[in-house]
Amino acid sequence: MPYLKEELLHHIWQHRLFDHNGLKTVGGQPIEVLKVGTLNSNAGPDFQNARIKVDATEWVGNVEIHIKSSDWLRHGHQDDAAYSNIILHVVFEDDLKEPLGQFPTLELKHLVSDQVLRRYENLDTSSDELPCGKRFLEVPDLVRSAWLDSLLIGRLQRKSEWMSHLVEACEGDLEQAFTVVVFQAFGMKVNAEPFEQLAKHIPWKVFSKHQDNLFQLEALLFGTAGFLSNPKDDYQKALNKEFDFLLHKYQLKPLDVTLWKFLRLRPANFPTVRLAQLAALFQSTGAFFNWFSNQKEIDPKQLMLEPSSYWKNHYNFGTESKPKSKRIGKTVARNIIINAVAPFLFVTAHRQAKPELQDHALNLLQQLESESNVKVNAFVNEGLKVRNAAESQALIELKTHFCDHKKCLTCSIGANILKRGS
Repeated sequence: MPYLKEELLHHIWQHRLFDHNGLKTVGGQPIEVLKVGTLNSNAGPDFQNARIKVDATEWVGNVEIHIKSSDWLRHGHQDDAAYSNIILHVVFEDDLKEPLGQFPTLELKHLVSDQVLRRYENLDTSSDELPCGKRFLEVPDLVRSAWLDSLLIGRLQRKSEWMSHLVEACEGDLEQAFTVVVFQAFGMKVNAEPFEQLAKHIPWKVFSKHQDNLFQLEALLFGTAGFLSNPKDDYQKALNKEFDFLLHKYQLKPLDVTLWKFLRLRPANFPTVRLAQLAALFQSTGAFFNWFSNQKEIDPKQLMLEPSSYWKNHYNFGTESKPKSKRIGKTVARNIIINAVAPFLFVTAHRQAKPELQDHALNLLQQLESESNVKVNAFVNEGLKVRNAAESQALIELKTHFCDHKKCLTCSIGANILKRGS
């Protein structure tokens, strides 16, 4: 028997990848498949609401699919009421001498092309980064583009799901919710949690009142973050004095400074540097959601701002270092657009029924240079030209959720490869 899995037979049936001419059941009755039915991902028969015609009689009901007829007995379907409405048993090989019941059996063994079976085996047993390898490029551009567009939308929906809950937690205040999202993006993986907590401790309207004063913005951020107790130099003392006033004015509650992680981070990624950069960004843009949603184009260079002069020769308070720019880096700027701005605009578009915001989110990704990482490079190495971040994000989704798990049968690329000629 060729290399087979039941999921392949599901795919063959669903996409009619078998010879339809002169179909007959194993009992010799002529059969016509009018409707294959709907694939059932829950318990019960594999396909529901199928329509077939056996001889001159039309039947509507469920279809069960197995590699061998005997699998019906091995799975215990004969004692399961859920399988009482079966109108057809589809198998690759009929290995029983007697019929199982009142329903007919259709054997696919001689109806499926060897090419389909061989191509599936090549995909499923491949040890390459991409199971389809260079065949990825053989798929028509229209099919590939449509699939990548769908993957990008799915990725934005998945990434923005928590943001929708956040907006609800912020009682619909988009500015406050987006402030949390941007803060978290600055924290990256290591310090995402304390950055998120920090944003929730300082209302965005408080920030806005001090937008024109970078020193006060730093005092708010570093003070609420817990970095200003026991000051070590004059600048930290000055910030602490300013924060003491702001603390009482706005009834702020500082975080525990031990929440912040420095271990194994490059100095340029220290949370202190990120907080200084965040202050510079807010001074430049003001309320984040208002600014980002109204920018038709966003060049990462617009976000690559220099924090206050103190940070020119500091990575942390009280310890001087060699003078070096602490400008927001290109990676951080791009990360903000990809992981904060685009998903938030996308979820806001759905919540407020403003499709123009969804278009804005997609346009921002299309304007942005593509990412270069292990997942994207797997496609680049096969000869694919990745033009922008919209495409690289779609490819990351494809690699992560399909290629890495060999879900070729549920991938439009894999499905197209299976049904194409040699």
